[in-house]
Amino acid sequence: MSDPQAPSDLSEQELAFCQASIRDWHGRAARMLAANPEIAGYGFATAVVLGDAARVREAITRDPGLATRTDTRTGWTALHVACASRWHRLDPARAPGLVEVARLLLDAGADPVARTCGPRADWTPLRCAVAGAANPDIVHLLLERGAVPDDHDLYLACFGDDDRESLRLLLGHAPNVHETTALSAPISTGDIEAVRMLLDAGANPNQPMPAELFGTGHGTELTWPAAYAAVEFDCHVEMLDLLLARGADPDAAGPDGRSPYRVAISHGRTALAAMLRRHGARDGATSAERFLSACLRGDQASARELIAADPGLVDRLSEDERGAIELAAERGDTEAVRLMLDLGFPLDARRGDHGSTPLHAAAYSGSAETVRLLLARGADIEARDATWDSTPLEWAKVGSGLRPRTSPNPDWATTVRILLDAGASTESFELSPDDLKPASAEVADILRAAGVRG
Repeated sequence: MSDPQAPSDLSEQELAFCQASIRDWHGRAARMLAANPEIAGYGFATAVVLGDAARVREAITRDPGLATRTDTRTGWTALHVACASRWHRLDPARAPGLVEVARLLLDAGADPVARTCGPRADWTPLRCAVAGAANPDIVHLLLERGAVPDDHDLYLACFGDDDRESLRLLLGHAPNVHETTALSAPISTGDIEAVRMLLDAGANPNQPMPAELFGTGHGTELTWPAAYAAVEFDCHVEMLDLLLARGADPDAAGPDGRSPYRVAISHGRTALAAMLRRHGARDGATSAERFLSACLRGDQASARELIAADPGLVDRLSEDERGAIELAAERGDTEAVRLMLDLGFPLDARRGDHGSTPLHAAAYSGSAETVRLLLARGADIEARDATWDSTPLEWAKVGSGLRPRTSPNPDWATTVRILLDAGASTESFELSPDDLKPASAEVADILRAAGVRG
């Protein structure tokens, strides 16, 4: 896709700019262009990614092969690049130009269903337009030109930040919606409206969904049922009611063998458990799950009553069950965490695939008072998670930017100050505008004042 007439010594800058224009959602490409405006005229690739229709028209008139040629460096065609460009968000004035570029390329013979080759294989133009910074105007154009969405396109569209417009367009053209596994996306993000749209289009709420779509079970044949997944992700009661009303099996067990009701009980979500029972779910909760429910609700009397009836209950808890204290920390439920510590739950309990501690979870969700409690009880302030090898302070930094909604009253600034005052190390820290998971502006200022570079 490179312009053969572009100066060779600029090709690497061109490639870096185009990659930032596609992959980065924090404005690196815009900063690159502001620092070096001449980059806009480097070659054909930059014209495509910026939606410069006049230059693209001129280039393909001179060399029609540019419209269909595959870039040897990336395996992408010009149409893939136009569809994947984020410049319709970085500079909305460029949005019409990107659509026009896509139209010019299609008119010149670009294949609307071509798949990429090379390191980023199996991307169609439609998938490029749907993923990341979704571009519904280009999605509409591609569908008009014969693109047909598949199941993974529907899945990716559910994560789009275009008010579900791309998803709405795809559902009007997608075959076999009754077999889709795309419900996994809005279930995992808590998007009730997207779940409703998929169900209205014919999605089957009892279609097994691969566990890897939920971030687990990679490379396996494990599946998650819809109601189980919704409860596992601590969904809103309205979402669970919607799934069950549309026929989701209230008793279908997940890969761990637990029913949705048992998961709801073990998470302390009594409202979800009651909803499941209203839709005919069986009880089946174990004494350990009822104990966890009492702990997570901060119900000291019920928890101690269960221990009195079964003195060995706490000692028999599995590693995952002990990790329920991390769930309480993530929710910012300080009293539940206090109760669980008093009853013998370990400070360094690990839960889930990331190998994080309760202090990591509380820091990430901005649960300042829970962080204060855990530190007072001796939590390891420099503990490292198993996925990113990061400390609780690093989790707080990332959380301040992503702003998860797991804690009712998040306060990342206070959380970071508490960790710093307690001696959290900043040696591995560096603040950069190109950070894919940047801190909030307030937290970045606090970290800079503590000596963090950037």
